[in-house]
Amino acid sequence: MMEAALYATVWAALICFVAGEAAKPVRYSAGPDRGWPWLVWTAGAALLAAHIAIALDVRHSWSHASVARAVAEQSRRVYGVGWGAGMLMNYLFAACWIGEALWWAAAPGDYLNRPRLIRVAMRALYALILVNAAVVFAAASRRWAGVVLIAVLAWAWRDTFSARFAGDAVPVRVKV
Repeated sequence: MMEAALYATVWAALICFVAGEAAKPVRYSAGPDRGWPWLVWTAGAALLAAHIAIALDVRHSWSHASVARAVAEQSRRVYGVGWGAGMLMNYLFAACWIGEALWWAAAPGDYLNRPRLIRVAMRALYALILVNAAVVFAAASRRWAGVVLIAVLAWAWRDTFSARFAGDAVPVRVKV
């Protein structure tokens, strides 16, 4: 039962992340209210926190040393280098996602018009973690779902490096 919850929470979180990201441009032109994209995106962050708690409890008996060993072993199998600090990347991902959700809630106009450097840096971090989680380290039977999620996310983020976004602001300023 808890094994199923472990996978269900993480995949539901990833789906919420991608859905929220894909809908953010709608918020750029719709005004400062957060709307459903924020609700879905924030629910995903909560699901990721639940996933981390379930994994710590069920798989690792709340031992971060156990998590580091497991992550190092996974890294060794995939990349040939055992790097247990990869767990810190997962914690950073969760902290950034939750932090951005809180920022979006507190100041939607500021969040949606955040400097380009912050937007690009966050997307780079998220992409690194998501590609590894949903494709590279995913079980072969679930990799196809990860590829689909990453493809949708790439489509949603197609503006990240385009000339339209050469400035610091998003293309449509949100009026607060």
